[in-house]
Amino acid sequence: MDERTLALIRRLFKKYYLNAEVHEPKEIAMREFAFVYFKSKGMARHISFSELGELKKHLVLKAPMHAYYSSSYYRNPAAENMNEKEWLGADLIFDIDVDHINTPCKPLHDSWVCKECGSTGWGYVVKCPKCGSERVSRTTWVCETCINVARDELLKLIDFLERDFGFSHKDMYAVFSGHRGFHLHVESDDVIDLDQDARREIADYVRGVGIEPELFLRKVKRRFVFKYDVLTPGWPGRIARYILYKFLRDTDDVRSISLSLKRWKDVIEDAVNSERVFIDEKVTIDTKRLIRLPGSLHGKTGLKVLKLDLSEVEGVDVLEKAKVFRDGNVVLSIDKPPRQVLDYKLGDKVDKENLEVPLYLGIYMILNGGAKLKKFI
Repeated sequence: MDERTLALIRRLFKKYYLNAEVHEPKEIAMREFAFVYFKSKGMARHISFSELGELKKHLVLKAPMHAYYSSSYYRNPAAENMNEKEWLGADLIFDIDVDHINTPCKPLHDSWVCKECGSTGWGYVVKCPKCGSERVSRTTWVCETCINVARDELLKLIDFLERDFGFSHKDMYAVFSGHRGFHLHVESDDVIDLDQDARREIADYVRGVGIEPELFLRKVKRRFVFKYDVLTPGWPGRIARYILYKFLRDTDDVRSISLSLKRWKDVIEDAVNSERVFIDEKVTIDTKRLIRLPGSLHGKTGLKVLKLDLSEVEGVDVLEKAKVFRDGNVVLSIDKPPRQVLDYKLGDKVDKENLEVPLYLGIYMILNGGAKLKKFI
C-alpha cells in the first residue's frame, strides 16, 4: 500500500474512533491489551488500562489497524515478562473461521497459485491438483455465503454450550470478527480457572473427536440397534436425532432400526460430521489468548468487530451492521478481482483498471487484496 493510501485509511480509522462504541471487557484493569499500528512492524503488547475512558483515548490517539485484549485476567497485565503478569484465570473462547471450511462460494472469490509448477485456479485446494505440491499460495475473500456458513456453525456451538454444558445466555456473547467468522466468549466462574487440558476436552467434545460408534450400539442376534433415543443428553441424543431425521419415513423410534455394524458406522460417522462444530481448537485451548476487541476495526477489512447478543445471532444482517465507511464510492485497480465479495456481486466482466465500488468495499479490497486506490468519488 502506498503512503498516500495508508494515510487516508488511517484518517478514516481515526474519525471512526472519535465516536466509536467500544466494548468494555469484564475486569478491564486485569486485561492485557495489544495493538498493531499503521506503519509499525509487529505488535505493541503489554499495555493496560484502568478504565474504559483510557482505552478510548488510546484508540482515538493511535487509531490502530488492529486492537486486541487478553482472554486472561492478570494481577500485573502490563508486565513484559509473562510469569510476572501472574495469571489469575481466563475466559473460555471459541473461534469459528470460515477459511477452514470449504464453502460452496470459494470458487467465486478465492484463488490459488502453486509455487512449485506455477499453476493457478479458483476455489479451495489443499495441494496443487496438477503437481501435488502443498506449496500453494492463496488469496481469500469473504462473502455473505461465507458468513452464513460460519453463523450456522456458531448456532450449533451455542446449542452445545447450552444443552450439553449448561451455560446460560447471560454467560455468553458472540462477536463477528470483522473478517472470516465469529468468536464466542464464555465469561463464567465455572470456566475461569480451567487449565489447557480441560479446555482441550471441551474443544474435542464440540468437534466430535474420539467418538466410537460401537459404544452407541447393542447387538441383537446378528444385527445391531442404537441404544439411545432422541431425548438422551449429549452426543447419544444428537446422533439419535440425526438418525431419526435420516430414517423419518420408516420409524419414529431410532431404537427400532436394525442395521449391520458397517452400516451403523457409516450412519454414525455421517451424524458426527453433520453435528460437529468447526472451531479452531488452538484458540479454545490457549489460556493466554489475545482476542479482537469488540467495537474496534479489523485492519484487513475496515469492518467493525461486532458484539452480538445471542438472541441476535440468527436474524441479524452481520455485514450490514459491521459496515462503517458507507459514504461515497472509490475507483480502484486490482489484478484479480473476486466475482463475489462481502454483500456485493462484481460478476465476471469488470474493468480491472477502473473498478468503481462503494467505499466500504474499496477499503476491504485495498486492505485484504492489494487493490490500488485511484480516486474517491
